[in-house]
Amino acid sequence: MAIYSNRIVISVSKTGAGPKLNIANSQSIPTQAGLQVMWQVSVSTLQARFAQLNTNLNSSLSNLRFVYNGQFVPAWLESINNGTATIWIKMPVSIPANSSITLNLYFNPTLNFDGVYWGEAPYLSPTYGQYDNGTAIFNYYNNFVGGLGTTIVNNGESVTFVSDGIDLTTGTGRSVVASNSMADLIINQNYYNQNYIFQAGMNYRVYESDPYDGFGLYLMNTASSTAWQQNNTILNSNALSSSLGQYIWESVQNPQGTITNYKESVTWSMNEIFILGMTVVGNSVTDTFNYNTIIPAKQNYNPPTQYPAFGSWRYSIVHFYWVRILAYPPNGVMPTVELM
Repeated sequence: MAIYSNRIVISVSKTGAGPKLNIANSQSIPTQAGLQVMWQVSVSTLQARFAQLNTNLNSSLSNLRFVYNGQFVPAWLESINNGTATIWIKMPVSIPANSSITLNLYFNPTLNFDGVYWGEAPYLSPTYGQYDNGTAIFNYYNNFVGGLGTTIVNNGESVTFVSDGIDLTTGTGRSVVASNSMADLIINQNYYNQNYIFQAGMNYRVYESDPYDGFGLYLMNTASSTAWQQNNTILNSNALSSSLGQYIWESVQNPQGTITNYKESVTWSMNEIFILGMTVVGNSVTDTFNYNTIIPAKQNYNPPTQYPAFGSWRYSIVHFYWVRILAYPPNGVMPTVELM
């Protein structure tokens, strides 16, 4: 499924009345209103497009806004890496099948991020979370400013609130037995019978050199830690043999409490902010790392309760900046975005 294979087409017009975005749904079914659409665009290309209109777009894109039918549309800047901006735009209306809508790009030199209609990932602001409007964009969002909130259940692990998110400490000196918990924090909302994308922005803050260390996203059949602890011994048959920090876990509990685990090796820099993802469609689950599939769809998951959870494993201190849940695009295909 081409969940993130959105085609970016840059078409510069020298005579247009103003920059516009054409967002096209190529599928035979409509999108839902509120669908989050990813747009990746070269900052220099976007600045050049505005320069044709004798305007100066900031390199941070802070004085940009998205407009539909005269109203601002919420959008969130995820990152600017190697000159490319990754932006999430919340669709103001449903896009009909095989059709498109047009957004205007609005510029004002006096504007800055406002944390309402135009925000940014919490680590991009001068103060962590200062201009973060993720709650206005995503179906669920938490950057841990001010605590876990009432929607997250602590699974008994140590949670340290730091200036830019949270550290989850699985402990030091533990043996690899049932006392080790994987699912540290659980979103207390049942997503059964929904298609959705669950993601976390994270990295390793501290770790020890141990082959059992890891981190992951999980689906629980309860918002309580009890069932997980009772069945945790099943994990012992999945001893890891790789060096530290190379494993991502996906774990799902079935209605009988049995835990099914999948793991995949990845490589990253300790200072890198990376995005771990889990896409749930019907009875299948697919895992992604920085939007690339690492664990193909696994079938026959569909317990009557599905609580997304995230955390660390064994001797890790894993850092989470944010977690979010997005709507699933039609047939897994993201609408395309074209700058006109």
